Amino acid sequence: MALSGPAQPAFETACELIERILAAADGLSAEQLDSAPWGESSSMFILATHAISATEWNFVHVLAGLEVDRSRQAEFDSRAAAVDNPQRLLADRWSGARAAIESALAGLAEDAWDGPHYHMFMDKNLSGHELVCRALAHTAEHVGHAEMTRQWLDQS
Repeated sequence: MALSGPAQPAFETACELIERILAAADGLSAEQLDSAPWGESSSMFILATHAISATEWNFVHVLAGLEVDRSRQAEFDSRAAAVDNPQRLLADRWSGARAAIESALAGLAEDAWDGPHYHMFMDKNLSGHELVCRALAHTAEHVGHAEMTRQWLDQS
């Protein structure tokens, strides 16, 4: 799919960030994916699940105005041990989200970059540019957490 204007670098950056999280999770067992380095911190599985879902939601739902089935609470309740193949689940989840994001960006009207787009978690309207910057910054925070969690797991 051919993306143009700000959609192309936004999509590429989102993909790079999510793929760094998935790389940090690569090769871990379900037990490791469910381990968290600090008392109330998120596990690698939760980080990956949430980052994929939040990125899809911000691009597809908030920016493009398309319906996305998302339960934020379910993301934080997710456990790798509860599924047969958590690595495959994460890869498949990202594949579907990536396709949905790319399709939404390809069909985005030029004026969508101006906004306004209501973001319910921030309780305010944002331009499309501001929304994408904040969404990517949010995902980047999770990249750092995932990479630190992987370092902790490798040292355990």
